[in-house]
Amino acid sequence: MSGISGLLNNALTGLQAAQSALQVTGNNIANVNTPGYSRETAVQSTLTPSLYGGQYLGNGTQIDAVTRSYNSYLQSQVWSTAATASGANTLNTQIQPIANLIAGTDSGLSTSINKFFASGVAQVAANPADLPSRQSLISQSQSLAQTIQTSAQQLQSAASGVNQQLGQSVTAINSLTQQIAQLNVQINTLSGAGSTPNSLLDQRDQLITQLSGQVGVTVLPQGGNQVNVFTGNGQVLVAGAQSFDLKTTPSAYDPSQLEVAYASNGAVLSQCLQGGTLGGLLQFRSQVLQPAQNALGRIADGLASAMNSQQAQGLDLNGQFGAALFQAGPVQVLASSANTGNAVISGSVVDANALTTADYRLNYDGSNWSVTNLSSGQPVSGATVGTSGSATVLNFDGVQVNVSGAQAGNSFEVQPTRYGALNFQSVLTNPTQIAAASPYVSSAGQMLSGSLVNTNLGNLTLSAGQYSATSGAGALVISGASVPTPLQVTLTSGGTSGAVGFQVTQSGSATVLASGSLSLGGSGQVLSIPYANNPPGGYWNVTLAGSTAVSGDAFTLSPASGGNGGNAQAMAALQTAKTLESGSTSLEGAYSQLVSQVATQGNQAQSALSAASAVAAQASAAQQSVSGVNLDEEATNLIQYQQAYQAAAKAIQVGNSLFTSLLQAVQ
Repeated sequence: MSGISGLLNNALTGLQAAQSALQVTGNNIANVNTPGYSRETAVQSTLTPSLYGGQYLGNGTQIDAVTRSYNSYLQSQVWSTAATASGANTLNTQIQPIANLIAGTDSGLSTSINKFFASGVAQVAANPADLPSRQSLISQSQSLAQTIQTSAQQLQSAASGVNQQLGQSVTAINSLTQQIAQLNVQINTLSGAGSTPNSLLDQRDQLITQLSGQVGVTVLPQGGNQVNVFTGNGQVLVAGAQSFDLKTTPSAYDPSQLEVAYASNGAVLSQCLQGGTLGGLLQFRSQVLQPAQNALGRIADGLASAMNSQQAQGLDLNGQFGAALFQAGPVQVLASSANTGNAVISGSVVDANALTTADYRLNYDGSNWSVTNLSSGQPVSGATVGTSGSATVLNFDGVQVNVSGAQAGNSFEVQPTRYGALNFQSVLTNPTQIAAASPYVSSAGQMLSGSLVNTNLGNLTLSAGQYSATSGAGALVISGASVPTPLQVTLTSGGTSGAVGFQVTQSGSATVLASGSLSLGGSGQVLSIPYANNPPGGYWNVTLAGSTAVSGDAFTLSPASGGNGGNAQAMAALQTAKTLESGSTSLEGAYSQLVSQVATQGNQAQSALSAASAVAAQASAAQQSVSGVNLDEEATNLIQYQQAYQAAAKAIQVGNSLFTSLLQAVQ
């Protein structure tokens, strides 16, 4: 096309191109604050010229496409870092209340433990016959039990909160994946002939960004501008036009704990989910919350075991062995929902000193049992399997499990300490039943008519004595009596060297319960009096020693009176005594470990959040540098396209004037 008509045609195409470019620019400006919007650009090209009179004359311009500014690598970085930052934020949000509860400087639990020993037990040790001091110990026991239980309840509440939030996150994920699948269909339908529905692509990318805030995802392209979305470990969430819904379902072992699974077949995915809110919640539960519950439960179990054992070793104001002071929660043994048969299984703590903070998995293949530590994933070394009647008895890490009726393929989860603190109670209410006194007072001399008469001439001594779980090598066991039977030790020969003989009788009786010999000048002879009750079992051990013996010299072991505080002193020492972790950690040390562990995790969570947020912000900035709308740039484009539009309009005006002049000339 040439001449005036060519001029008009070319100007018209320029006018239309400038108008389209202005519309694109206006759309960019309008969506400057729209989340996920990618800046659009009008791609303009010249039309194929035509040959007229031996010359090629242009036919104007056209808009080939409206493209969006997009970089797939930068966008994938945004999704990846968003998932990491969301997971770190969720973990930090969940962990800080736990850190404040366990490791806070004003922790009620730490204060209660110190008050129990310092203001309760120590006061009874100093004033064993004082009823107000004993009542104060009862009150401190109740306060400590309430504090431990309250702390455990707060942890349990956090566990319930995790379940609730998992359900909310799964609901959000299902909604997002359904929308992504629907957009896949629309985009595939509308794509063609080199054009793409940019706004729908932006919407889909924004939905994936929101999805990555819920769980870490990997996005792979598919034909027709569709995408497939997978979790970080390859579990499909969206495949083209189809979405795969998730659901929360009770754990196969612990119904109080929810897992994430496919809604269609129930396959559990919890171990495959990382990043985002969902991954952060699962990480918090497995790495922070449950270990804290187990550690607190172990402290409760250890405290109850140590105090009750010490109570059982001493005598109360009525001359009776001490009753239990505390009661910890039970060992949880949970059967798999896939088990067949009707196995009966129960568990108990038999040695708090050997307890760990791990949970365990028991598997039975029909003839053999295996025990796996779930924290390490390793088989438990030293686990033993025996029988008691028709029941199988498994012993491992301070726990005893009794099983009857198990079938091949059965498996069970054992939580030795999870509920130790949650169900922790103070069960002693009578202050006279506090066993503050040692079972025996060792004295030189013999009881005559109810009075102690000391006529000893040698330098032998009988130690105050102490409790031991075993009699020890070389000890003389007084098997004819049990604690706290009053006993008398009488020398049957004397001397200054070599060995001398002695015999043990019940005070006031001539019946010989045991006899032995003592090497003078040596380390002495241990006498072991067995406890009749169980617990505590074990022996009260005293040592007879010296270098000069006179036949007839005697020593008396008398049940302690209410004014004796020897056993209460032993109770006070339990705060720092190494009664946990195979004798390597005290109650105080175990609590310090828990405080340090949670505080460290809290600090790490804050650091991780700060780093992840910075990386996510950098990724977003890099992506926005390509896809974001720059108002200054758009203002420049607006002027440029406005001038082009005005120039094209002017060309049309000139062409119209020329055409009018031509018409007038030929009239």
